[in-house]
Amino acid sequence: MHVIASFEHSIYLELAITAIEEAGILKENIYAVPLIERPSKPTMFDSIHGADGISLFDAGTALATAFTVIGSTYGFVLKGGAILWGLIGAAVGFMLGVLIDILHKKKKGEKPAAPGKRTEVVVLVNCTKEEAKHIQTAFWNHMALGVAICD
Repeated sequence: MHVIASFEHSIYLELAITAIEEAGILKENIYAVPLIERPSKPTMFDSIHGADGISLFDAGTALATAFTVIGSTYGFVLKGGAILWGLIGAAVGFMLGVLIDILHKKKKGEKPAAPGKRTEVVVLVNCTKEEAKHIQTAFWNHMALGVAICD
């Protein structure tokens, strides 16, 4: 059987490994793997294969609608007419909205990671069926983020 657990980089990880070693699990049956952080920044624009859930289109369409109404309204008194000024308002509103979204996303993306916040460590323990429950309890008692038992 295998018991798999996820921990933050902390003293609780060391305490959990020590606790299961004291319970009789050999070091050769314990495997801990620290996960590495993303080596590069996420991309600004989404692709067809992946998206981050943030749309650069939403504010552009909202502002295009608002500027179209304003342009059409004032187009009745301006030279060129309501249709021309409505189209100009739509174009200006859409570009302004996309620009605001891009600047907001860049500002939001530059936020550094929280101090002390690092990636997780995954611990895999090879054990017998009788030892699995004890190991699971030890992991939960030492602040594991998640635990799974695999047959």
